[in-house]
Order: sequence, then C-alpha cells, then structure tokens
Amino acid sequence: MLIELLEEYFQREEPPRERDYFYVSEVGKCPRQIFYTVKGFPRPPLDGQTARKLAVGEDAHRRIVQALYGLGIVVAAEVPIPEGALFHGRADAIVSLSGKNYVVEIKTVHPYNFDQMAIAPRRDHYLQLQLYLHYFGIPQGIILAENKATQELREFLVELDRAEVRRVLSEFERLRELIFVRGELPPLPDKSDWEYDQCKYCPFVDFCRADVAEPPRPAAALEIPREPPALPEPYEREARAIGLFDEP
Repeated sequence: MLIELLEEYFQREEPPRERDYFYVSEVGKCPRQIFYTVKGFPRPPLDGQTARKLAVGEDAHRRIVQALYGLGIVVAAEVPIPEGALFHGRADAIVSLSGKNYVVEIKTVHPYNFDQMAIAPRRDHYLQLQLYLHYFGIPQGIILAENKATQELREFLVELDRAEVRRVLSEFERLRELIFVRGELPPLPDKSDWEYDQCKYCPFVDFCRADVAEPPRPAAALEIPREPPALPEPYEREARAIGLFDEP
C-alpha cells in the first residue's frame, strides 16, 4: 500500500529542455546521449527508486559540505565556473589546507564502483575535476568519494594536468561544432574506453538505435492554428462581401 503511494510521490517528469552549452558533468558521457539531451529529446519519467537515489546523493553533498564548514576550511561552496566558458558547472567546494587552496569534488558511489576505486578515481570524476582546476586556476584538487551503502570515505589528491585539459577542451570544441553549428548527430562512439555500459542506462537508446536526429514534434505543434487561413481569390472577396445576417 505505502510502496505504491511512495513510488508515485517520488517519481517525476523530466521535461525536455534545449540548450546550447555543455555541463562539466557530461565529460566522459556518450556524445550521442549529450546530443539528445541538449536538443531537448523527450525521456521517460524518472521512476521513484532512481529519484530517491539522486536525493541520497544530494543529501550526502549537503552533509559533507556542512561538515567542511564546521571545520572552518571552506573558502567557497557551489562555485560556478566563469561565464562564457565552453562548459557550465559548479564546483562543490574550494577549501584551504595549510595555506593552499583545493577544489573539492564530492561523489557518492555505488559499493561496487567504490571497491573499483581502491587505487584511482573514476575517469569521468577525474576529468570533471581537471576542468574545475583549469577554470579556477587552482593547481590541485581532491575527489572525495562516499560509499552509498556504508558511508565509508575515500579521497584522491589530483594535480592539474594541462595536456589532459587541452584534450578534453578540443574534443568538446569539435562536439560543439558538430551539434550546435552543423546540427548533426554524432557518430556511434568507440565504447572501448567506457568504464561501464552507458547504453544500458541511457533514456535515449531507442532514438539512438534508429539514428534519429530530429526531436519528435510536440502535441501542441499539431493543434489547429487560431488564425483562419487566408482564402484564395475569388473566395476572399466573396467572404468579405457577406454580412453577418446575409444569406450565403
């Protein structure tokens, strides 16, 4: 009884929203998924369980940032990168330790992925932090990962890698040209570098399999226009000549 009510309460629609920029969190994602997202393609409603998982991650971010504030080391939190950049995004926090500033990227991680991060962070997390280091001009940062199941913490000190940043910026400059200037669907990606099967969790997989490049027309676009169409001659002259009470 309660489960059905809670599932309905938590699930939500994600209305499509077209945009002309990338998010830092999209680094490492499939270019086709990025295309369908920025072009405003519709996606299925977010189910209750997934919505609750996202809420757990948001709660963990707030809890950890609050603790960092309690330690008195926070320089700034939820810091947006400069306007006009190729990307949009907000760094979770910038902290000061022993006179040095660090960009902190907080991640909540599935237990399996947490175990895989025993030696190194996930590559997409690493690349996201690299972009924040680049845009803020800070040479070092920390990826702070929390195990979703046990709340165990793991951290990785990351130094700015300018060559890696140039590679990512160059890749997304090409993607911007392809998507926003030419309006083309990116080719299928090389999946050999993927850390997991993104297709399994992609809400646009049906569009992708069919190579769809144009979003479906919304229902509103099919409504009859309010203004009546202009009548061709001589019917237009005849219509104007007939009064309200005239017989046709």
